[in-house]
Amino acid sequence: MGNAAVKRDTIAARRAGGVPQERARRRQAIVEAAVRVIEEHGTDTALGTVADRAGLPRPHVYRHFTGKDDLDQAVARHAARLVSDWIRPSLSAAGSPPEVVHGVIGRVLSWAVAHPNLYRFRARLGTAHAVPEITEAAVANLRAAGHQAHLPAYVVASVVGMVDAGILWWFDHRDEVGPAQLNDWLAAQVWRVVAEVTA
Repeated sequence: MGNAAVKRDTIAARRAGGVPQERARRRQAIVEAAVRVIEEHGTDTALGTVADRAGLPRPHVYRHFTGKDDLDQAVARHAARLVSDWIRPSLSAAGSPPEVVHGVIGRVLSWAVAHPNLYRFRARLGTAHAVPEITEAAVANLRAAGHQAHLPAYVVASVVGMVDAGILWWFDHRDEVGPAQLNDWLAAQVWRVVAEVTA
């Protein structure tokens, strides 16, 4: 095969890689590889390790992400979706608002225990990804219980941050308090904040 034919094949391959669906698939594969590396090795992962896990040369990662920060944000959004999917059933569970809050935090805590490195990673990059869905579900639950429906996003962001901070602290101090006690305390504090806003 001549040089011109090789060049045409290379251009065709690059164009095929530029198809939106294919680019999205490859991007997602890189994110999932990063998740596996974080789960196994912790939050400080090198881009080269992620590329190796994805089966790609490191320069190919840069075709889909502008750099480590861009990849980190994509991984954080992916982790936030995983947490949301896990807690979604408890957001619409039967029970009083305090009971629902307790159940939601229990689900978050159980996910964090199963995925401590990924939880640390998501929490480190902020709470913004979780706020809209939790706000919508909380407002629906509060309305059903006869409370005022307005729940500012900054309040939800604050209580999500408090739960994250409590769980991150607990990861390093498990001998000082059990998960059930932590769940009870966090749920009580979150409900105090929410109840004051919706009274």
